Amino acid sequence: MVGLQEYITSPHNPSIKRIKMLHHKKYRDVYRQYLVEGVKMVKEAVEQGESIWALVAARGFDLLGFKEQLDVDMDGLKVLRVEDKLFSSISDTQTPQGIMAVVNKKEYSLEGLFSKPSFFIAVLDQIRDPGNLGTIIRTLDAAGGDGAVLLKGCTDPYSPKVVRSTMGSIFRVPIYEVDDHIAFFKALIQAKVHILVSHLHGSNLFEWPGGYDKIALVIGNESEGVRQEICRFASSLVKIPMPGSAESLNASVAAGILIYEVLRKSRQLGP
Repeated sequence: MVGLQEYITSPHNPSIKRIKMLHHKKYRDVYRQYLVEGVKMVKEAVEQGESIWALVAARGFDLLGFKEQLDVDMDGLKVLRVEDKLFSSISDTQTPQGIMAVVNKKEYSLEGLFSKPSFFIAVLDQIRDPGNLGTIIRTLDAAGGDGAVLLKGCTDPYSPKVVRSTMGSIFRVPIYEVDDHIAFFKALIQAKVHILVSHLHGSNLFEWPGGYDKIALVIGNESEGVRQEICRFASSLVKIPMPGSAESLNASVAAGILIYEVLRKSRQLGP
């Protein structure tokens, strides 16, 4: 058995309408849900124990074969079986694989994070490119970071493009969305967090000494950098030295260098 199955043929079905709405940020915020698509990503969502509102499978998709690939039981999940053309109409990809999941967003508390004796978070200021944001989240996952804080002005981390580019890291990296950045940075200072800001006029990143238990690394977009009103909260300003001819780095590439160097000095990832 593969859970409670409902067969849907009409585009006017309430569940289909809801899924279509989730392609828009407004309704992802309203329903506190987002879409995950493709065999690998859906498999990972199920095996990671994500709270899933429903699996959606095209009529021609081999659901029994998919179940056999799983390391966990999916019998308790609600499954919506839809006509292949209908599935294509609700998919965000050009070549749909025939399987998606409606996932409930996790809720994370900044107060809980601040109470920890040590942590490393990346604070993202106006990262608008979905690929860059997804890659940064994936890098945090790989490096063992404790979360990503998205200040107002960042692209939606739960958009289909960002979710795809995280390659499953969206399930493991806590995401905190902050509207009032001034209050947030004041809370960081109160919690005795070292605020490390990437800045063109900062000191050499590789000469930064490290040695802090609580670190918030602030990263801006490649065209504007971190806003000046945020820089005034910095404990340290650092930059990536570029002895070559390039004037800037891609935001996700720069973030990767910053994240690994900061964690290397705080958690001894390498020599």
